[in-house]
Amino acid sequence: MDDAEQWFRRGGELAYDGGPAEAEALALLSAAVAAGHGPALVRLATFLLHQYSEADPASHAKAMRLLDEAVAADVPGARNMLGVTLWDDGALDNAEESLRAAVADGDPDAPVNLAGLLHQKGNDAAAFTLLRQAAERGDGPAYWIVMRLLPRHSRAAQEITTAYESATSPEDRPVCVLFPADAWQLDASVLPVE
Repeated sequence: MDDAEQWFRRGGELAYDGGPAEAEALALLSAAVAAGHGPALVRLATFLLHQYSEADPASHAKAMRLLDEAVAADVPGARNMLGVTLWDDGALDNAEESLRAAVADGDPDAPVNLAGLLHQKGNDAAAFTLLRQAAERGDGPAYWIVMRLLPRHSRAAQEITTAYESATSPEDRPVCVLFPADAWQLDASVLPVE
């Protein structure tokens, strides 16, 4: 394992610790980026956006530059993280474009994020379709959301469950997925009618 990979891994671990470890996490992730480690671009951006205690407009701008660089370099996860960040910033159309590209790239986290954005934009039919497709491919969070929306013993719920179970093994399925009680209140008219 080269130095940049070690810096990336250790910096990522320390980023979760916070507190006194934060400065070392920032230094290690920055060193990995300087050494040309692609995934470190996304990890450092994520740290600056969501974990850095001294986050400010300058660190946000730096994170956006890192994500743009990561997208240009086709770093896995970059388009999804850029889309989520743009969504958080209120740039919904740009966020949708980025998340659609992430879905097209096969990013496993992107379908649920894109569905959430589409739901916020009022396109519940497209959101449900994405969630259903993701659940049928074995996406645990998507499955939990879809099953929360459908009557448990409906034909659609049974079909989705069969596809989900065929796409996953029991040890890979999440035991639970947490989200706010008022989340994912899709328009009932877009759900399958039994």
